[in-house]
Amino acid sequence: APAAVELEARQGCSSLKLVHVAGTTEIGLGIVGTPLSVALASAIPGTTTQSITYDTSAEYAVTVAAGAAIVASYISSQSALCPNQRYVLSGYSKGALVLHSTTLSSSLKAKVRAVLVFGDPARNINQPWPINSPSVDLAPRDGSSSSQNIASFCNFSDLFCYPLGVSLPAHLAYATDGSIGVAANFVKTRP
Repeated sequence: APAAVELEARQGCSSLKLVHVAGTTEIGLGIVGTPLSVALASAIPGTTTQSITYDTSAEYAVTVAAGAAIVASYISSQSALCPNQRYVLSGYSKGALVLHSTTLSSSLKAKVRAVLVFGDPARNINQPWPINSPSVDLAPRDGSSSSQNIASFCNFSDLFCYPLGVSLPAHLAYATDGSIGVAANFVKTRP
């Protein structure tokens, strides 16, 4: 085992990797992934981040499925390189839809420590999750139980996730409204 640990260290294998899927028209980590990456690295030192590059145009079928395939492929290949690494999957807006469409084997799902979604358009639909024994906290700002492994952030009146929501500013506020700190703490307190 020490040789495997040494090899993983040489390959740049962190114990925890944030895999973030950005929202419509975003590039890289976007408005949520950027501060989330910093907050997680602070809460859990040594955490590294991977942004999923996919077509973030305003199309929600083909590009979502393609993004999901990219996420699954990345987790699979990364897991082969770093067998002891665990993952936090996060998605903002369209990125949350990508995570709902991501299919992982049970063994890969077992490596997912938590799933974080912000402004999830499928929040009120019973969508699948790429994690074993999914348990969703729909109000993570109010605290969570240790069995919950998914935090779904949806601001009041958010145009995309709140029933009858009408506010675009609410949808754009996750980076600055305290959600990021709550999300990092949620991950830190998951087993």
